[in-house]
Amino acid sequence: MRVVGYVRESPDPSDGRPAFSQQEEIRRYAGDNGHRLVALCQDLRTPGQAANRDGYLSLLGVIAAGGVDAVLVPGIATFSSDAIVQEVMLWDLQARGIQVVSTDPADLEMLDPEAIPDPSRMVIRQVLERVGEHAAGIGAHRIDPPTVLPDGDVLIHIIAADKAEQSDSEAIG
Repeated sequence: MRVVGYVRESPDPSDGRPAFSQQEEIRRYAGDNGHRLVALCQDLRTPGQAANRDGYLSLLGVIAAGGVDAVLVPGIATFSSDAIVQEVMLWDLQARGIQVVSTDPADLEMLDPEAIPDPSRMVIRQVLERVGEHAAGIGAHRIDPPTVLPDGDVLIHIIAADKAEQSDSEAIG
């Protein structure tokens, strides 16, 4: 399996593992499990500043280029310490057709698509699933903005129901 590694370093050296240790953990796991590590992306955190996600954006670029089957992380907490952010990032990667693999055995059940997540993660996943459905359905339609008249008023066209049905059937056929 071709994998891209992702690490994120904490600004506080006593809070977590340094990026170098995380990278080595990923290299070792990939080698031990027969995976081909094609890239390593890293986010650095600077004290007093918002989280830098340039490394994650690079990860998405590697994925978009193709030829990657999975993202390998040294634990799901690498994405964020917040479970909601973790689930959003997992959902985003899975929506791109990418498997997420963790070197941390404690994450195996959470990443197993057949396992039932804890109740809070289940709710988050259900909400994200509905968001995805919305984006694929209604959210995918481009809506033209209403006509704005020179005086700033908005012109709204009211269409009779039979005309609207006729327009819909013409658009489909």
